[in-house]
Amino acid sequence: MSKPHGTKRDDLLDAARGVSLIAMIVYHIIFDLSYFGIIQVDPFFRYMAYPIAGSFIFIAGISLHLKAQSIGIQADYRASASPFISRGIKILGIAAGITIITWIYPHDGFIVFGILHLIGISTILAILFLPLGRWNILPAGIIILIWLLFFPLYGPAYLIPLGIYPHGFYTLDYEPLIPWFSLILLGIAAGTFRYSKKAKKQRDNRFVSLLAVPGRNSLLIYLIHQPIIIGFLVLIGQAGI
Repeated sequence: MSKPHGTKRDDLLDAARGVSLIAMIVYHIIFDLSYFGIIQVDPFFRYMAYPIAGSFIFIAGISLHLKAQSIGIQADYRASASPFISRGIKILGIAAGITIITWIYPHDGFIVFGILHLIGISTILAILFLPLGRWNILPAGIIILIWLLFFPLYGPAYLIPLGIYPHGFYTLDYEPLIPWFSLILLGIAAGTFRYSKKAKKQRDNRFVSLLAVPGRNSLLIYLIHQPIIIGFLVLIGQAGI
């Protein structure tokens, strides 16, 4: 979820990621309290996860544009594919670890294809779409239209990454390529407007710089925040593990 290495940091983008992190942590604190039966929340609360996840995915798309811009992938994307492939494989490796850990505990609803799985695969798939720049609005629109017209679709488990899943499928985190890859594409498109050569240099802002600090370490925070929350609940005897 962090910006690919080798890209000059942008405080405003990191601050946006920092805000998403804060929202995610607050959501997971409330979710965990509900999961362990400490508090009760309205079932509608679960839907708050979608805009939070969407913000991370959209920002990831912008970050991919910045990486492409820094290495000139628009000019020769085949020769420049290696950083995206290696980054995508790294994220997918971490995602696989999350699958294994959640299969061990809590097992029920273990994460098969969550947000890191999506971003890992999207980082690799983006190689084909980055040269389109702002025209990525079109394939993003097609994905959204397909999702609206034909989904939900039920099918074999090996199609779970595409958003097609068996009846009774349950997981604690699920962001399949359809429709979520559309937000990656929209992020790439948005990046071409925000970070064009004519874009003005941003002014320093202390508040933005402060929010940017967690945004620069988003992947690490994403990985450790849930163990910390659950560990604290276990420590005070509120989580029945």
